[in-house]
Amino acid sequence: MIIPPIDYTAPLFWIIGLLLLALLVLPVWLISRQEGVSTARRAIRLALHGLLWLVLLGIALQPRWRSQLPAGRVLVVADNVPGATADQVRDSLRLRQVIRARAFRGATDTVVLLGQTFPDALLAQLAQQVVTWIPYDAPNQLQALSWQGVVRRGDLQTVAGQVQTADGGMLRLRYGQQLLDSTRLVGANGTFLLHYPVFTQGQTSLTLWLDNTLLDTLRFVARPLDRLRVRFVLDAPDFETRALANWLGQQGHRVELTNTLSKGIGNALTINTPTTSASTLPDLVITDPANVGNALVSRALAASKSVFVLNLSRPETDVAAINRALSTRWQVRRIPGKDSVLVGPSLVALPYRFVPTPGTLPIATYPVMVQPTTGRAGSSRVAVSLLTETFPMRLSGDSATYDRLWLSLLAPLQPTSANNVGVGAPLMQQQPTYLTLNNPTNVPSTLRVGSDTLALRPTPINARSWAGLVRPMQAGWQPIQDTLSGYVYAPSKAGALAELAQRKKIAAMAASHHRYDMHRPSTARFVETPIPDWVWFMAVLLLLASLWVEPKLG
Repeated sequence: MIIPPIDYTAPLFWIIGLLLLALLVLPVWLISRQEGVSTARRAIRLALHGLLWLVLLGIALQPRWRSQLPAGRVLVVADNVPGATADQVRDSLRLRQVIRARAFRGATDTVVLLGQTFPDALLAQLAQQVVTWIPYDAPNQLQALSWQGVVRRGDLQTVAGQVQTADGGMLRLRYGQQLLDSTRLVGANGTFLLHYPVFTQGQTSLTLWLDNTLLDTLRFVARPLDRLRVRFVLDAPDFETRALANWLGQQGHRVELTNTLSKGIGNALTINTPTTSASTLPDLVITDPANVGNALVSRALAASKSVFVLNLSRPETDVAAINRALSTRWQVRRIPGKDSVLVGPSLVALPYRFVPTPGTLPIATYPVMVQPTTGRAGSSRVAVSLLTETFPMRLSGDSATYDRLWLSLLAPLQPTSANNVGVGAPLMQQQPTYLTLNNPTNVPSTLRVGSDTLALRPTPINARSWAGLVRPMQAGWQPIQDTLSGYVYAPSKAGALAELAQRKKIAAMAASHHRYDMHRPSTARFVETPIPDWVWFMAVLLLLASLWVEPKLG
């Protein structure tokens, strides 16, 4: 029998100690002062009080029985694993004993876990055993799922994961009734990657469907775009550029649209009172191939601003002019046999495609590419579009598609914003996860997440990034600092994500057992068993009854 470690600095320890001392001394003093009681009866009373005191001491100390675990291996099977699968694993591992999780009592020194759905009480019994974990993937069950918990409006939200399917299936990502992206699962592993440009702002909920089955709801926060200073450098703005300028103004950006009437003569349309001047460069310059040599475009690139080139008419000639003016490396090839390319409803592109070059990045599924260049103040970005006209979809009333299009096209050209909070999703209750803070204006030492405060430390790779480990204790939407929030899933109410949370817990436990067993000597293993509470209760009840009955017997 052993006694667990005692914290001698805790005030509760001294309070309980003083009470036990009083219960030991006071009855002895009272019994010794009783008159007319024989020595034998006094001894019985002292013995009963002494036994009661020992029982109360045992309740306070909680001693445990230490017993050696018998050698051997046992296969513990989760309740949702079919019997045929359990028999197959048992035969392959040459195990004799198979026990369901609900019947396991921990009487062996080596345990093989099959499946993920094990109660916490069972996992607590495996502290001293050698544990090996074999995952079980049920049909149509998520094996992995991740997305961004905080994303900027206009950026791509990427949902990646893996789902076990027997005959494939169609995976769909929806926002309400609107289909955002879909893919058909191919192969036995069932890996998938879905993405779409975020067009919402604030707390957002998406649904993930496998055929007609709802897997779960994905929640994240979309933070607003930073207000940009945008300037159009064109000879004669057309319907396309005027519609784009009006849309940018509606999004809250400050826009200036210049129109060159003749040499040295022109006019300008301003929206939201922009502050661009000779000394203040715009954050984004939108131009066409005829004006890429403009001095403002060159100065913007030198100051690490972004440039978007649209309205190409002869792509091969226009791209050559852009390369000469902006020191880029664009290459295009004509698609034979086509006069135009249909990209989507009411969206047409020139019959050309970009030749992949190092450092060139595509934007979603559109014929638009981004290429970084180096200016005096750092890296700038140049985007070239092969789209012909986008304003017809806005005129036809399809403003949602128009918003999604230009949000995704302009998102890679956004300047690096300050105080970017990044957190991977899903966040699970009482499970640790890392939260990062990038490019902060003032480096804080702590960050508030819900009712918790986590300490931030600089990351070893990025000098402008800080990270901290948080373990959310409350489920639901939890505030992050003052302006953002993150959704914490409760494992008991998370749908398919509950299985992922359990899978992650079992994997972490098996990994910790593996690390510990590598450094633990191969000797006999022992288990500590506490005395049941009902034993203490019955002992106290029996002794109190004896103390009450004993005076009445004389």
